[in-house]
Amino acid sequence: MAQNDWKPDVPLEERKRRLLAEGALFRIGILEGRGHVRANLNAESLAKGAMNRIVGAVSSTFSGAFSGKGGGNLQSLSPLLIGGISLLSKRYLRKPLLYGTVISAGAAFAYYLTRRQDRARGAESLSEGEEISTPDGE
Repeated sequence: MAQNDWKPDVPLEERKRRLLAEGALFRIGILEGRGHVRANLNAESLAKGAMNRIVGAVSSTFSGAFSGKGGGNLQSLSPLLIGGISLLSKRYLRKPLLYGTVISAGAAFAYYLTRRQDRARGAESLSEGEEISTPDGE
């Protein structure tokens, strides 16, 4: 706010005109901010962020369950289930989540196949009589 606005020698019409101009600039700034937010918050970026949060929560929950800490009970899984159900209810997130699921399943299947081929090659080399080299100190 300008310092001249409250001086008694500035006419009332001039103060009104300045306040209206400041209000117009403020509204323009708000509209620009809305445009930036809308541009950066599309369905794909929201789905990626949601998937990252779900993966982190699931990994932390199940890491406790598999390590024997007892973190895999229904009480600890219920927030994940509720969050997953609420995500599936939003139509604009279904397609990105479906794509993410398909890509993740494909990557997991490719990893499984490569591990299986590596094991088969290792078994072949053992059956041919080759020795397995061990690192020093073992």
